[in-house]
This record gives sequence, C-alpha cells and structure tokens, in this order.
Amino acid sequence: MVLHKDIFQTIAQLNKLNESFAIATVIIVKGSSSGKEGDKAIFDQTGKRILGWVGGGCVENRVGQTVLEALIDNKPRIIDVNLDSDDMELGIPCGGIMTILVEPNKKTPVLLIRGMGRVVETIAEFGHKLNFRILVQTPEDEQNRYENADRIIIDPLDLETMDESIDYFILATHYRDDHEQTLTALNMGIPYVAVVASRKKAGLIMDYLKENDVQEETLQRFHSPAGLDLNAKSAEEIALSILSEIVMLKNSGSGKILGS
Repeated sequence: MVLHKDIFQTIAQLNKLNESFAIATVIIVKGSSSGKEGDKAIFDQTGKRILGWVGGGCVENRVGQTVLEALIDNKPRIIDVNLDSDDMELGIPCGGIMTILVEPNKKTPVLLIRGMGRVVETIAEFGHKLNFRILVQTPEDEQNRYENADRIIIDPLDLETMDESIDYFILATHYRDDHEQTLTALNMGIPYVAVVASRKKAGLIMDYLKENDVQEETLQRFHSPAGLDLNAKSAEEIALSILSEIVMLKNSGSGKILGS
C-alpha cells in the first residue's frame, strides 16, 4: 500500500502539471503471473511506465500500446494478456492470463483568450464551466475581471516562450499584431486559432497568412469570423457561438440540428 500511496501522489502531481497519463490496474489473474490482483502502474502519454508494477516485461509493452489507444478517445480499456503465449513480442512467456484495466486521464484542454471586454469575460466564464483550463492575456487594470481564469497574463504575449501547450487560442480584441500572432500560432501547430472580427478583418488576416505561404491544410485550423452561425447579438451569444464551435470540433460533431 506504500507503493499505491506513491502512485496517488504522482497522479496528483501529473494533474497539477496538466499532463496526460493512464493508470493500469491488474483486476484478474489466472495461473502464474508476477503481477497480482490490485497491482497498479502509471504510464505517461508515450506509453512508458512512470511508476508502479503490473507484471514486468511480459506485460508492459502490451499495456503501453493500449495506453496510446485509450488516450486517443479518452475511454477505458480492459485487456487480457496471455502470459502462456509463444508470441515473443510480449517478452518471455510466464504462464497464466492477466486482465488489466487501463484508465486514461487526458490533460485538461487549454484555452488561451487574448483581449478584454464582455466577450472575453463571458468566454472565460463559459469555458470554465465546460472544464477548460482558462488562460487570459489582458491589460493589468483588467485582470480582476476574470475570477474563473486559471492564469492571468499581463505581460506582452509571446506564444513561443509559453510554458503551456495551447489547444485553443482566441484573439477577441483588436490588436495591431493580431495577424502576426495568428501566423505564429498556426506555425506552432495550435489546433484551433480564432479571431473575433468582421468579415473584412478576417479577410485581411487570411490574405496575410497566404502571403506568408501558409498552406491550405494549415488554414483549416484558422477560424474567423469565429464561431457557429447563431446570428448572435449579445456578448453572451457571441461567446456561446465560439465555444459551441470549439466543442463541436473537440467532439467531432456535425453542428447540424438534431432531429432534422
């Protein structure tokens, strides 16, 4: 149980660092096995064991492969490992059969919002309710408006030196360097880059991106005007349309009216 205490402490640390990982637990053992029922191990996002024990070389490769699969769709897997197999890819045959539960824990998606005003405040509020990790870059005298934010950035934004992996980036207030920040974000591989703008400004940014040789495949990650077409009027409706687009893309939804 001391080992399990270490595992739980490591889980808490990984959650604090917002890193993806998986927990593997031996739930059934039939026959000979070095791993016992209740044994646990933590595997990182590359499928490598960090801590714990589920049976050594006969099992770790199989569990590691399953971890990679489980982290894609964030769904648990139950696998049977035949330790009496002659398949040497699993390692030295040990005898027996083990059933292992693999529980993925994907990192919380990170949403970075740049700007100020009611739209930014509402995106931060709604995003928090949707369990995103919220980062807001805003002027110093605006920082107290974002009580739901996990982190406030008041220094000039430098995406390339940030110590967090950004999944969604929204530029929600007009800055003179919006086009440059957009290009940087796309070149860094941020999956979703959106600018809250008129169609005219969106067109100008698109022209700038193309002039800088951004390829069509990369431009698929650029969204402006941002959001779904809800004919939004208020700041709250605009925020809803943007987050609806993000949720749709995150969950591979269609955006169609259900039942139509």
